[in-house]
Amino acid sequence: MENTRELNAGDAAALLCYLAVCELAVMALQGASLTTADLVESSRIWLARNCLSAGWLERVTLAQRAGDVVKQVVHQGRISPEKLIPQRMFVDATTVNYEDPLVARVWKASLDAVGEGG
Repeated sequence: MENTRELNAGDAAALLCYLAVCELAVMALQGASLTTADLVESSRIWLARNCLSAGWLERVTLAQRAGDVVKQVVHQGRISPEKLIPQRMFVDATTVNYEDPLVARVWKASLDAVGEGG
């Protein structure tokens, strides 16, 4: 097993962004939301892929905050889930496309949510 390090604020923002973008993609594709359990499992996979670690409570907290980020971005941008294009939001299975304008807004909201958005 590779060495892992604890999640810092920047990592937490990246994970939060990933979870929120996953939530938006599922809304677009299935018209539904991910469960907290789905988001916690997605965070576990993302953390492992990025050689990071976080406790269960931190993963649950970030999963719940992802829903808040989605609500904020959707409300502020007046975004309709059926107009989202999930293929643009990801580079690969666990990497969001920060160049996508919607993902950039999610990233900003994620930074703000963890206190890193100056």
